[in-house]
Amino acid sequence: MRTASLKLPFSENEIEQSAGGQSGTEAADFLQKTILANTENEVLNGLELGSGNGIITLMLAGQKPNWHLTGLELQPELTAMAIRNKQKLGLNCSFLQGDLRQCKTLFSPHSYDLVYANPPWIKIGRGKVSPNPVRAISRQEINCTLQDILFCPDWCLQEEGTCWLIYPWERKSELEEAVRATTLKIEGFIGSELYPHCVIVKLKRGF
Repeated sequence: MRTASLKLPFSENEIEQSAGGQSGTEAADFLQKTILANTENEVLNGLELGSGNGIITLMLAGQKPNWHLTGLELQPELTAMAIRNKQKLGLNCSFLQGDLRQCKTLFSPHSYDLVYANPPWIKIGRGKVSPNPVRAISRQEINCTLQDILFCPDWCLQEEGTCWLIYPWERKSELEEAVRATTLKIEGFIGSELYPHCVIVKLKRGF
C-alpha cells in the first residue's frame, strides 16, 4: 500500500495515511472535538469503530493520556498503519484488526464507557464505487451498514456510557429510524457552521 503524510490538526506531528484511500477529513476533527467538549471523565474505556489509520483515536489519546482507547479496523493494512502511527507518536492507545459485525465475539457486553465512529457515509447503490478498495470500503457501506454500526454500542456500551456517530445530514431521519430498533436512545444532534455537511448524534442506553 502506498502511503502519504497527514499533519494532525492539534500539533506539528505527521502520521501515515493511505495515498489512494480515504484521507483525513474535517469530519474526524469535528468528531474528536465534540467528544472532548462533552466528556468529563478523567479515565474511561473507549472504542472506535472503523478506526482506519487511527487519526481520531490518536487525536483523542494525544489530549487525554489517561483514557484507555482501542481502535477496531477491518482492513489489516490500515490496522498496521494505525499501530505504526501510534508507535511514532508514543501514545497510550491500541488498535485491533477485526470485523465490527462480530463484536459479540470480540468484546464483553457493557464493557465501554465511550464508543465513537466516523463510519462509511454512502449507501450501496448510490454514487460511484472507488476503484481503490481501501477508499471504497471507507466511504461506502460495502462491509458494514448503519444497522451494523449501531449493533456494536447496543452490545458493548455501559449503562451510563455514550456513543458518538457522525453522518451526513441527509441520513438523519434514517438514523433516527434505525435507532428505534435498538436499546439505544438519541440524546441529541450536534451541528456546526464550520462543518455544514455533517451532523453528530449522541446516543445513550434507553433503559
